[in-house]
Amino acid sequence: MQKVILITGTSSGIGFEAANYLTKKGHIVYGFSRSYPQDEALFETIIGDVTNEDSIKAALQKIMQNESRLDVVVNNAGMGISGSCEHTELEQIQKIFNINAIGVFLVCKLSIPYLRASMGKIINIGSVAGELPIPFQSFYSATKASVEAYSLALSSELKPFNIKVSIVLPGDTKTSFTKNRQKNETETNELYGERIIKSLQKMEKDEESGMSPLSVSRVIEKLIKQKNPSAIKTVGLKYKTIIFLKRFLPVRFVNYLIYKMYG
Repeated sequence: MQKVILITGTSSGIGFEAANYLTKKGHIVYGFSRSYPQDEALFETIIGDVTNEDSIKAALQKIMQNESRLDVVVNNAGMGISGSCEHTELEQIQKIFNINAIGVFLVCKLSIPYLRASMGKIINIGSVAGELPIPFQSFYSATKASVEAYSLALSSELKPFNIKVSIVLPGDTKTSFTKNRQKNETETNELYGERIIKSLQKMEKDEESGMSPLSVSRVIEKLIKQKNPSAIKTVGLKYKTIIFLKRFLPVRFVNYLIYKMYG
């Protein structure tokens, strides 16, 4: 059945690929982002900001005027920053939380009345980093962990209204997110500099050889189709296995492994 879908963060990366993919599958897709996609888009883009309530309200009103319903919201908009906790400026911390977490909360808050009418779905894009926090990506990891906790709580709140809430946890994915990550330029000091460089090199190498955003798009499509979708959906066998094993291993041991890889 054709769905009316709103996806945030569709100018590039997972959001762009998912919007094009779902449009090809016959759905009516609206992208919501601060700029138009550079590549050819099959969907309509609404320019806006997930941190601005008026901007979100205007986008939702436009969709309702055009389609008279909203079936699915996919919260994908996000950004990344790298650097030590000690030297990351408050302005940077606030920015990443505003976009990655509060933006999700606002879009959900304002979409719920429409989704209640359609008994629709909310799909939030989290990250394996929310389950396995990565050094020098501390604030990105923290935003994704908060979105995961929020999604689970929201799922319980909306259960009586038959609104399904899921969070998707991709691992390393080959997108423009890698080159767009904001690097903390103060990390040229002797305290963390070399470790941050090595950590980023490892991460960027993993992302460049990571899964295709098409894999994430297919998971999103599956969640849309399912009557009772999973509350948490990890993408990729490798990451499913890692998160499964994490449940049975001591936290200190898991953190040590992450330290050896990225610390």
